[in-house]
Amino acid sequence: MDVLSRAVMCFCLMGWMTLGWSNAAQYTSINMKSNIDKLKVHYKISKDQLFNGNPVFPKDTFEDSEQRVLMSVVLDVYLSIFSQMLNQTEDQEVRERLDQVKGKVQETQKHYFLGRIPELRTHLQNLWAISDTTVQGKALSEFITIYEKASKLAHKFHLKKDNRRKRRQAQRLKSHIM
Repeated sequence: MDVLSRAVMCFCLMGWMTLGWSNAAQYTSINMKSNIDKLKVHYKISKDQLFNGNPVFPKDTFEDSEQRVLMSVVLDVYLSIFSQMLNQTEDQEVRERLDQVKGKVQETQKHYFLGRIPELRTHLQNLWAISDTTVQGKALSEFITIYEKASKLAHKFHLKKDNRRKRRQAQRLKSHIM
């Protein structure tokens, strides 16, 4: 990964941490903002490259449970980026700032995003790697059970969504009558 790519990723992290996906400014300390601002100066990037319409991590509209898994993976990616940046810089001040930011990311991930997510991620990676014909045969024999579970879960989510819609309609009707 070249310096420019690292700078783009670093700046995206800075934007995410300072501007945030959902009011992150209230969670980002002054020290963290200062570190990010100084790292932005070190990893200069042109406005054309920064605002090229292709964010590194685009905003998505996932459910909360999906957001939790996604955020855990995103934080892993940032930890990897910071590790690469640390390995590629000689500047002691930059190293200290990267260490501090990396430490905050690790702390946030540890306290709020780990749980069983690493186990889930490993399980999903193993599923994607299935190529053995014996495993494929076993998977085929389990398909009906898995499909039934998936269908039941999809139906449950559909009902939940439908119930929310009905509640909103009832509230609108109630407020309109009063």
